[in-house]
Amino acid sequence: MNRHDLGCLAVAITSYLASEHFAGLAPATQRTRRSLRRTVFTQAQRLSVAEISEARNEIPSETPTRSAPWRPVQRRSWTTA
Repeated sequence: MNRHDLGCLAVAITSYLASEHFAGLAPATQRTRRSLRRTVFTQAQRLSVAEISEARNEIPSETPTRSAPWRPVQRRSWTTA
């Protein structure tokens, strides 16, 4: 299952809107959440698979190289410092 598939988002949203939890909310809360659902789904539709892939390619896959090798810190005695 592709987590970027709009079908998955639609199924999740539809399941929530059909749930007993959503049905038990006040009408004003239901309207607000339906409005948020439309906004989220519209924004998700705007992201194409190419944009997601392009953004994924911008994230470095390797850890950056260190300028100097790592060395443990010398322990100091606070009684003689």
